Amino acid sequence: MNKISIQKLKIQKAMKTKEEMFTVFFITLFLCCALLASGQNQSLDFVLPSGDLQNRQQHQYLVETDYLNFDLYGDFTSRMRISGKYTSGLADGKVEWTDVFIQKSDQPDGFFPTNENLDFMDGFSYTYEQNILAPEFFAGFPGNSLEAKNLVWDMAGMEFFAWGHSDSLQLNRPYHATQANGKVELAGQGFFDNRDIILTWKGMTKDKDEALAMIDFRTLSNKLEVNVDMGDRHFETKGRSHYWGTIWLSADQCCIDRIELFEDVVLEIGWNDQAEKDLVDVVREMRVTKIY
Repeated sequence: MNKISIQKLKIQKAMKTKEEMFTVFFITLFLCCALLASGQNQSLDFVLPSGDLQNRQQHQYLVETDYLNFDLYGDFTSRMRISGKYTSGLADGKVEWTDVFIQKSDQPDGFFPTNENLDFMDGFSYTYEQNILAPEFFAGFPGNSLEAKNLVWDMAGMEFFAWGHSDSLQLNRPYHATQANGKVELAGQGFFDNRDIILTWKGMTKDKDEALAMIDFRTLSNKLEVNVDMGDRHFETKGRSHYWGTIWLSADQCCIDRIELFEDVVLEIGWNDQAEKDLVDVVREMRVTKIY
C-alpha cells in the first residue's frame, strides 16, 4: 500500500472516529435536553393551587425575625428578635401560632437578656379565607404588637408567593406579580404599598436527597406609614422598604421547605411628646425552617 493510500485510510478512520464522537456528543446532548425538559415540566406540577390550601399535609415551622436598628450612618443602636412556631395544614385549612417569644438587646450580637412570651398568640389560629388585614382580626392583640402582627402578614405573603403563581412562573424568567402590588392596609395602623413584586423560578436543587424548587422574590422602594399607640405615647412613622429573598419548595412533600427574607427600611419617626423627628435604618432578617 502506497503512502497516499495509507494517509487516506488514516483520514477515513479519523473521520469515522470523529463522526462517532459527534454522534455520542449529540446523543448525550439530546438526553441532557430531554432530562432538562422533563425536569421543567415536572418541577412546578407539584405546586399546590392557591385555593387548595384547605387540603394540604400538616407541617410545622420555626419562624424567626431579627430587627437590627441603625442610624443613617450605619451605627448600631438596638436589636430585637421575635420567633414562633407556625403550623399549617390543620383541619379546615387552618394555620396556628404557638410558642411566640420576643427578645431585646442593646448589643449587636450575643445572647438576649430579655425573653418575653407573647401568650396572646399561643393557639392563635385562622384560615387565609379570613381578612387578616382587618382591625377586628387582631382583637386579642395589644395595640403596640406590630411585630407580632408582622409574623402573620409575613407568612401570608410567603404562602402567596409560594403557591399563588405556579401557573405563571417559567424557568429564569422574571415574573411581575402585578396582582400582588398595591396598598395594603395594616389593620388600622397604617399601610404598606408594594410597588413591583418580581418572582423568579431560579431552578431545582437537592438537599438531603429531597428535590427543591427555588423561587426568588424582590420588590424595591415600597412606601409605608405606621401609627402606633405605645401606652401614653404615640408615634407616627413613614419611609420606604426594599425586601428580597428565596423560598425553597419541596417537590416531594408539596410544602415550603425553608425561607430567607431580607429587608432594609429607612424610616422617619415622630413621637407626640418630641418636637424633632428621628431618622433610622431598620434591617430585618427572617428565617423560616421546617421542623417536620
